[in-house]
Amino acid sequence: MAKGFGIDHGVLKEVFGGEASKVIKVIGTPMFDKDISQKLDFETSRVRAILNELLVKNLVQLDRNRYDTGYCDYYWVRREDKIRAYVDYYVSKKISKLEKNLADPDDIVFECGCERVDYAKALDENFICTSCGRNYKQVNSAKGSRKIKAEIRRLEALKNAS
Repeated sequence: MAKGFGIDHGVLKEVFGGEASKVIKVIGTPMFDKDISQKLDFETSRVRAILNELLVKNLVQLDRNRYDTGYCDYYWVRREDKIRAYVDYYVSKKISKLEKNLADPDDIVFECGCERVDYAKALDENFICTSCGRNYKQVNSAKGSRKIKAEIRRLEALKNAS
């Protein structure tokens, strides 16, 4: 964990991916992109691409010093409040999606491989998933509920770790 940064690296890795999480983690103080690439042993062009992706999401801030020669130095600053909010949003969205998949034990549930739906939706789609094209098959509504609940607990723990 970077000094003064309370979000666990595992959480960052899950939300942003391996390389981006490393870049976020290493920016403890304002840094040049070249210094970040040296510290991580990444190509500078790759670090710049990652930083630009993070900049679009407003998770880092770019400060630039322009010299008389026209050359510029770019300083990058991590926006911890925005990162924390982004992580919370990401985890909450995943939890919400999983909670929608939890079914009442009395419901008739169908699944195709990419989603679980109730009888009415399956009937509306003629028992063929419009997303993946597979046929819906009836499943025990409790099937998968333990896995879904376990994943929700894991995500809530991630949210609390951030």
